[in-house]
Amino acid sequence: MSSSNINNSRRKKQEYYDAVYFDTDDEDDQSKEVPTQDDLLYDPQMDDQDEAWVINQIQKAAPPGKERKEAKTDAILTCPLCFSTLSYNCQQHEKYPNQYRAMFVTNCHVNKSERYRYKDRMNKKNKPLSSIMDGSNDQENNEGYYPVKCMTCDTHVAMMDEEEVYHFFNTIAT
Repeated sequence: MSSSNINNSRRKKQEYYDAVYFDTDDEDDQSKEVPTQDDLLYDPQMDDQDEAWVINQIQKAAPPGKERKEAKTDAILTCPLCFSTLSYNCQQHEKYPNQYRAMFVTNCHVNKSERYRYKDRMNKKNKPLSSIMDGSNDQENNEGYYPVKCMTCDTHVAMMDEEEVYHFFNTIAT
């Protein structure tokens, strides 16, 4: 088949919008073609494949001991700067709705050379509350947190505690 025959057969198969669809006062009387799926760069089956892939990722991130079919998440967390996925399995904070915690993460780097901890709160007599409550100074047992950054763009997205639980606060939840 020659190339002119192929082009003619394509033209015959093309659909055009009704004249009323683009009802304007323009004098331009050209009929407009209805774009095909190839023209739109859209694959309707791709949505189903993407959904299956995400469900598989959530199931892979299920905590040990849980069946893969029981796996669920409150959100999928992404970096606010580069949109890299950070966690497929997390729990939303009860008090702060934009904060999440997770045990299994991706695309994250923990900086163990920096350690942060809360300052001891003081009572009215400038004595640490921890030493008043249990009779000892609790400086050594004060829990520390390590900064967590996105591996792709180095944005600070979370803190990791001593028990290796990630506390996300600077993320986009989807």
